[in-house]
Amino acid sequence: MAESPRAILEQFVSLPARTFAGTQPVQGVSSIAPGPGRNLWWALSDNGYGTRDNSADYLLAIYLFEVDARVTLLERIELTDPQRYFPWPLTRVDDPTRTLTGADADPESMVVMADGSFWIGDEHGPWLLHFSRLGVLLEPPVPLRLADGRELRSVSHPEPKGATLRASRGFEGLARGLRADTLVALLEGAIPDDPPDRLRVFEFELDTRRWSGRYWLYPLDDAKHSGCEIVRDGERHLVIERDDREGDAAKFKRIFHVRLGERKELEKSLCVDLLAIENPQRLGQRGPVFRFPFITTEAVWPIDAHTLQVVNDNNYPSGDPTEWIRLRLE
Repeated sequence: MAESPRAILEQFVSLPARTFAGTQPVQGVSSIAPGPGRNLWWALSDNGYGTRDNSADYLLAIYLFEVDARVTLLERIELTDPQRYFPWPLTRVDDPTRTLTGADADPESMVVMADGSFWIGDEHGPWLLHFSRLGVLLEPPVPLRLADGRELRSVSHPEPKGATLRASRGFEGLARGLRADTLVALLEGAIPDDPPDRLRVFEFELDTRRWSGRYWLYPLDDAKHSGCEIVRDGERHLVIERDDREGDAAKFKRIFHVRLGERKELEKSLCVDLLAIENPQRLGQRGPVFRFPFITTEAVWPIDAHTLQVVNDNNYPSGDPTEWIRLRLE
């Protein structure tokens, strides 16, 4: 594998863990995308307080942040289902707007469309969820189906009978595909009958609202690793791969490039080692080597060919801040 380019820390901005939007903590960030202006970023909240069982009172949201010398919350969009596209009972049964909570869905990935709507990848179903610019669910949840028509269902599904996916193994990444009018969705873990060190990347056709039957296999360095995000970067895609450790114990937090072509088995090339970032300005009160050792670094975006924005999910209420770092690649 070729050596990684040099990654130099250009910007470090931290959002304290105890940052609130009204009475609710902002919580962790699962995915980001450029917002409607300079230094503006859409950010998808995670499902709440760490587990489904304790997140029934967390209202799911998309945020708009300004990230400059500090992180400023500009807008909060609650995710709702007033048209009752979810066929299962929701947590807030007496809420006429049917606001979704962390017990109803686990949003992990996001694509912002040209019309301002949001496609979100969920882990509970897993489903693809399509929301308007105002956060209103526009159509029924899209389950994951294989080419033979079988539905892959998580044990976290509201109707888990026949489930074959473990919890927290749903859509961890979602990105625009290379083919026009397609999305690609990355599972966090391997599916039954696949090698344990291979993650599937599925192609979804937006015009037909169907899974195309095409998929690719992303090779993990270790079967115990997880895939955390996939984002389009020109004619390639970026994938975050991590171990399950954090802090000083963290050994593997890396971003790779892959090309979704004709070969089903993907080849990856190292883009950034997040545990070996050069820090000549000593940003973040860190030393000359900056480590980004969070257990769940789940958001990355290519600002240009030589610049990445990276954000961690702070796993609230763990106490970690949400750190926004901008990296220059050389």
